[in-house]
Amino acid sequence: MRRLLLIPASIVLTATCGLTLCIALHKNPHVIEMSIAACVAILASTAGVTPLWIARHATQLGVSQAALVATMVHLFVAIALAAIAILGHFPLHGSFLIWLSAFYWMTLIALAMAAVRIIKTAPQGAQKA
Repeated sequence: MRRLLLIPASIVLTATCGLTLCIALHKNPHVIEMSIAACVAILASTAGVTPLWIARHATQLGVSQAALVATMVHLFVAIALAAIAILGHFPLHGSFLIWLSAFYWMTLIALAMAAVRIIKTAPQGAQKA
């Protein structure tokens, strides 16, 4: 489960690169929107990791199904939290969606990489004798 540390690392790396790029281009990075988008990505990733954690002792078949569910949960939680932030009439700039999409894709890549590693290390199905 150490591989799941890729997710917070991807969030930190995305925020750092985005802030650096905005400062280099003399643009406003909208730090409040970035922070809220990072929180949404963290919550979505935590929800997405849950099926993998539940299936950590399963066979490759079970873990691969949990990985599919994990990516689906990650997507739906991110959409739901983004909808709450947007439709909740919070005073957010449009950059919230840009930050959220960057965080979403980076955490999805990290989640998929972790899932592939977990599937590879899971035991194969029962052998017929």
